[in-house]
Amino acid sequence: MKTKELIKPIQSIMEGASKLINEIYENQEDIDFKKKYDESPLTLADLRSNDFIISSLNNLYPDIPIISEEGKEKQIKENLFWLIDPLDGTKEFIDKSEEFTINVALVKDGEPIFGAIYIPTKGSFFVGGIDFNAFSEKKGEKKALKTSFSQENCRISVSKRHQSTKEQEFLNRLKRKFKKVELFPAGSSLKFCLIASGDCHIYPRFGDVGQWDIAAGHAILKASGGNILDLTMSTIKYNSDRNMKINGFYALSNVAFFSQILQQNQ
Repeated sequence: MKTKELIKPIQSIMEGASKLINEIYENQEDIDFKKKYDESPLTLADLRSNDFIISSLNNLYPDIPIISEEGKEKQIKENLFWLIDPLDGTKEFIDKSEEFTINVALVKDGEPIFGAIYIPTKGSFFVGGIDFNAFSEKKGEKKALKTSFSQENCRISVSKRHQSTKEQEFLNRLKRKFKKVELFPAGSSLKFCLIASGDCHIYPRFGDVGQWDIAAGHAILKASGGNILDLTMSTIKYNSDRNMKINGFYALSNVAFFSQILQQNQ
């Protein structure tokens, strides 16, 4: 399968899911939600987006199984599967911050070979795959995505909600290495978009995160010149298991450059 052929169908699906999300976002002054087993919030928008995406993918690609954050099926035997988060950043959605996304990735043999991120409130689409360069599209205008880095300045994408003591210690070490360090807080998978577009250089995460939270961004980063590695600087493999978690990672604009920086800071 050529992943380039997935761009238009997946974009259309994500636009449809986005309309369902925006209907709730715009018409509910206070977003209703309930808590899941892990205390994370679940809204009607999560469920409607999830049902629409799964139904659409099943219609177009009936032979490819789907793992979703909101789905019941988490363990499959196939080496090719969809990995989706129908509403990444549910807390941002509830708080009306606009920084929530839809994430869709295609995984083969543990590697994300295609990834797409859609920002419902902006109508922005980010996409990348193993056989085409990453790009973004908004209102029909396409823009190539290319990562960047600087020897002197470091722009760090950070979570708006998950900064820990380890992350603060890590940021302090980077401040001693670079002449200038700037922080760019962002919600959901927007942090990967900031790196892919060249606006930021690195995003460190030291806590557990769901595979569906990062797989799409991972594919986009790889197609724009970057990568995501685990905290030992090793390749991340996406597999169907019981918890579907990644125990921290570094999202990097340039692996060769930041490998030296991170090894010096260990």
